[in-house]
Amino acid sequence: MEEFIKTLTEQMRCVKARDGVARELADHITDQAETYEREGMKHDEAVEKAVHEMGDPVEIGVSMDRIHRPQADWKMILLTFVLSVAGIFCMIPIYGPEIVPRQLLTMLAAFAVIMAVYFMDYSILGRMGVIAYCVLTIFLWIGKNFYFPMINGRVPAMAVLVYLYVPVFAGILYQLRMRGDWAVLMAIAVIGLTMFLALSFSSIMTSIFNMYLIMIVMTGAAVAKGMFGRHKKRQMALVTVAGLLPLVYVLIAVCLNVNSFRVQRILAFLNWSQYQQEEGYLYKAIHDILNQTKFVGGGNMEFLKQYPIETMLSEMTPLVFVYLYGFLVGFLLIGLLLLLFLRALMIVYAQKNQLGFLVSMSCFLVIFLNCVEGFMVSFAMLPLTTTTLPFLTRGVSTALVYAVLIGLLLSVHRYEKVLTAERKLSQYEPKWRLRVRL
Repeated sequence: MEEFIKTLTEQMRCVKARDGVARELADHITDQAETYEREGMKHDEAVEKAVHEMGDPVEIGVSMDRIHRPQADWKMILLTFVLSVAGIFCMIPIYGPEIVPRQLLTMLAAFAVIMAVYFMDYSILGRMGVIAYCVLTIFLWIGKNFYFPMINGRVPAMAVLVYLYVPVFAGILYQLRMRGDWAVLMAIAVIGLTMFLALSFSSIMTSIFNMYLIMIVMTGAAVAKGMFGRHKKRQMALVTVAGLLPLVYVLIAVCLNVNSFRVQRILAFLNWSQYQQEEGYLYKAIHDILNQTKFVGGGNMEFLKQYPIETMLSEMTPLVFVYLYGFLVGFLLIGLLLLLFLRALMIVYAQKNQLGFLVSMSCFLVIFLNCVEGFMVSFAMLPLTTTTLPFLTRGVSTALVYAVLIGLLLSVHRYEKVLTAERKLSQYEPKWRLRVRL
């Protein structure tokens, strides 16, 4: 059997795929041999017959080579390029033609990052998730204290850089698999630690809340797939309780601080017509701008200048884009983003490998949630808050973080046919078996 598997796997050019294929072949041959043994054959004869029935190892190996090899997702790459170019065109009437050279350099740097992550083996997150977590924490601490500028008591770059914790958390979840209930508690503890670190690096609550929601969803998905072993209901109950804690905290905070500015913002959002001279002023501005927006054709920049244009450029960029280009262009842009979401979701759905599923889902959720939130805030469907949209938000940090996420999605798809599904082990199954034949 060993010689058959060795000959077969030698025909496969992708070295990473060999171990998974060899494991699957060995399991198949062993299962078939055990069937023959139960029918009365001797062990050696049963194994020899099972191997013989497999066929020519060279021919099978060549077929496996065609299946288990890296693959490029050109649709995803093309969508990323088109959206990057569209984002530059959208920024020209807002920031002026002088923004083009800077954004072109940013786009080239982003694609360099995408390609670097794309050719990187994403499975390193599954082997070194904890180490990657520590390295990222040190990087963010150095960046906040020595490199990134502080504006109004905040470090804007950190609002998006902290999202890099999400795919790293996917690697930690993978390392905790098949370890029972305590692994779920460990995952929740890591989420809590991550929120503490993110809060210390970035005081922007939107990013922290989004990360918490995404990580809770990832943990729940891992439980639903049985990655932590038995007792799914009990484990899901733990995740649900952890997911409800922020809601309880918000309700208590609202009750104790009725007159805080955050509560006033919520009240202004719910009834902006009564708060037009206070917190509801920006919501009134949004409705005025939408009423002046054409279906086809651009708006007048002079009209926008009567409103706090700086706030709109940083927090409500989709609204400004739609007003300047018309609803039709806005629908086309949303359509391109929907295609990107659909393609990313297909990558997630196609994963049989547990690590690939967790990493791709983490990247998809960050991109999807931020896009949906950004558009809803821009069109007054959510309270005004800080948002960072891929392709539409100016800034090197934003472009590079989303480049890492898209690169990871492409890397997962690249190795989709290479890294096979892991064999599901029970947490009570022994790692070694001693077989004695008398």
